[in-house]
Amino acid sequence: MAKLKSTLMVGALAITLAGCQTVATQQSAQQSPTEPVQVLESEPVLVQRTEPKVKPEWDEAPIKSVLLELEKDPKKADLWEITRNNMRLNHNLDKKVVQQHIDWYVEHDKYLNRLTGRASRYYHFVLHEVIKRGMPAEIALIPAVESSYDPFAKSPAKASGAWQFMPATGDHFGLKRNWWYDGRRDIVASTHAALDYLEYLHDYLDGDWLLAMAAYNAGEGTVGRAVKRNKKAGKPTDFWNLKLPRETRHYVPKILAISEVFKNPDKHGLALAPLADKPYFEIVDTGGQIDLSRAAELSGVELDEIYKLNAGFSQWATDPEGPHQLLVPVDNAARFKTELASLAPSDRINWARYEVKPGDSLSVIAKRFNTNISTIQTSNDLKSSLIRVGQSLLIPSALVDASQYRLSDTQRRTASIRKSAPAGSKKILHTVKSGDSLWKIAKIYGVDHKSIARWNNFGTSKTLKIGERLAIFKADAQASSTAQYLVRKGDNLSVIAQRHNISVQQLLKWNDISIDTLLMPGQPLRVKQPEQG
Repeated sequence: MAKLKSTLMVGALAITLAGCQTVATQQSAQQSPTEPVQVLESEPVLVQRTEPKVKPEWDEAPIKSVLLELEKDPKKADLWEITRNNMRLNHNLDKKVVQQHIDWYVEHDKYLNRLTGRASRYYHFVLHEVIKRGMPAEIALIPAVESSYDPFAKSPAKASGAWQFMPATGDHFGLKRNWWYDGRRDIVASTHAALDYLEYLHDYLDGDWLLAMAAYNAGEGTVGRAVKRNKKAGKPTDFWNLKLPRETRHYVPKILAISEVFKNPDKHGLALAPLADKPYFEIVDTGGQIDLSRAAELSGVELDEIYKLNAGFSQWATDPEGPHQLLVPVDNAARFKTELASLAPSDRINWARYEVKPGDSLSVIAKRFNTNISTIQTSNDLKSSLIRVGQSLLIPSALVDASQYRLSDTQRRTASIRKSAPAGSKKILHTVKSGDSLWKIAKIYGVDHKSIARWNNFGTSKTLKIGERLAIFKADAQASSTAQYLVRKGDNLSVIAQRHNISVQQLLKWNDISIDTLLMPGQPLRVKQPEQG
């Protein structure tokens, strides 16, 4: 295998978004195959997707500011050196599955490089929290395998955040969730919770870190039962001898593989650019709720950067009930604290006075002002949802247009829907009625039920609620009947067909090509029924 020398700016944090959901349910784990690990030469090791679930343009370039301190003092230790010095696990290089994952990471150095900008915001904090607890540094690389160090990552099973906590497990470890805030995406809160959980698993599984990592992926019950089975049969109880779900049998080797790449980059043909051992952010007490656009203005940083550091906040402002803390870049913290101290309480968020009109309800008003019912009730000391025509309400609302909060839950969901919609289509909003089902709605609009689920970011087994609004994308009748699509890098026939809500067979027929045709970037393909001559 050719190993090209590559300088990975701000380090090579590995990145298979392993479809692993942190703390997978025992049920799903039991449904997975449990035969001993056996990787054939022809078997693709990385069967899960490698692209992150959230791929904004901002993570394409590394953050150069984190290198400045090392440029001034070349002798100062960098984070990769500290990582290497605190690694304590056997990386099991004699295992074929570990070597195959190492090979994948080495061959995808450009992919690693694209993602280091994102990881460099959080890695200093995570690594030092791991070291403080006396845990092996390999633990700090778990988010690389879990989520690509993406705090916005969300799995189909509803695991969320850099550490991919499932809702119930997050609740158990004190990660608050409501309309305003999701602690699973808070890099500080979720890191503390994840390390608490891993320490518990380590103790529960007799001090074996590989088993603790396996249990983090598959659930403590799944691993615990596997250990008991082997004990009863007189077999070894280490990770490599247990019958575990296939995903878990690859999950731990991925962590060992990326750890080995970090430990010996030269050996694997990689040169890691040093990352300064300097905090990227500072935690600032805000003393109460504040609009995130106001926080960006006061600190002198972009609003997107505020969201990337504070991904736990789902809306346009911090949670009125806390946490009343914001992470801001270290170099901007002093300015933020000074400006915040002189900010009038009335300037923290915008307040609109609204007079209730006929037909209004708290739900309707909340949607109009991009807030929720409980916030309106609290702000106006309402004991119930009853309101009267002519009543005056104070409504907290965003300071700037909703589109400016690009990384809020609503805007990210909107962007995701737009991205998955077929080209040349128009959006229709369908309000769920009694008796509706995905199949029935799909038949009404002549689309696939799986497409409806994808456009609305839920699974096909979801139970629809009456009154729920679903986005449906229909081909525009005014669009050209012979619309063409230019093939992009990474496309295949299945992806193109799905994007345009057609079948692969239609794509083959309309373009007179076969299933084996090699697609080239820029190649035009017909994605609409040709006109009959």
